Amino acid sequence: MPFFFLWGFLVWLGASLIFRFLGQVFFIPDNTLLIVLSYIFVVPLILVLTFPIYKLKKIQENEDRIKAAVFIALPGMLIDSVVLIYFDQVFVNLSVETDRFFASWLMWAYSLILFTGFYNNKK
Repeated sequence: MPFFFLWGFLVWLGASLIFRFLGQVFFIPDNTLLIVLSYIFVVPLILVLTFPIYKLKKIQENEDRIKAAVFIALPGMLIDSVVLIYFDQVFVNLSVETDRFFASWLMWAYSLILFTGFYNNKK
């Protein structure tokens, strides 16, 4: 499971860097359509970041898949719980009013990662 923890950290790092430097493109409080699209866009992104990794590591048992999903989500959840306290200092390109949208989006993304662990691909 250390591989999945590392993968989760790398996913968190990549996403954090994108939002640190390009977050103002995704989170504009007055642009509801853009915010909704960011919620929709993350669904296939999470699928691409999880299912191929499960397959690569030959994770087939439901219990192992759930553990792997938890280990992918865990680093980001732990780090973001601290980062969000300093939102205005870390994400200087985002307005302070965006913090609730950003936090909500993070919870949505982490929930999706966890849900991938419950998907049973056996026929």
